[in-house]
Amino acid sequence: MDMNDVLRMMLSNGAAEEVSNQTGLSVNDAVAVMEDVLPMLLKGMQGQATNKSTQQGFLQALSDHGKQDTSDVTKFLKTVDTDDGAKIVKHLLGAQQEEVAAKAKKKSGIDTKTILKIMAILAPLLMSKMGSTAKTTAKTRGSDDMLSVVGGLLDGVDATDVLKLAKLLMK
Repeated sequence: MDMNDVLRMMLSNGAAEEVSNQTGLSVNDAVAVMEDVLPMLLKGMQGQATNKSTQQGFLQALSDHGKQDTSDVTKFLKTVDTDDGAKIVKHLLGAQQEEVAAKAKKKSGIDTKTILKIMAILAPLLMSKMGSTAKTTAKTRGSDDMLSVVGGLLDGVDATDVLKLAKLLMK
């Protein structure tokens, strides 16, 4: 599974429906917000992975989250820890989380609090899928260099790919 597969999973397999259920938004509105925030969460992951002062902690968090069972996305999201998710978003985006939410609000018309909740729902799933994908890829390659695997996965996805992928899935 590569990062495109992870992103496809984020926008399908019941994820949008579960985000809709937890926020009271329509599925289309949930998808619209997911399309706006996923690229920013990925950029945050890239930043964490490439910053010398944060990469060790980031890799440890990926490893820890990668142990979670995400085989049933809907089940995972039904019990997702949004407090943990909010902490992940804060680590990934820092002070930019409010700016990201404001941009998504301007585009979608959805309130900032709901957008922040959606990010907090998605962040643990993204970290879990990324962590397990990185571990699997490292084992397949016979490598312990998690940083190069994570870097390769993140470098392989331009944030705009998320939008293209979402549009294909929603047809």
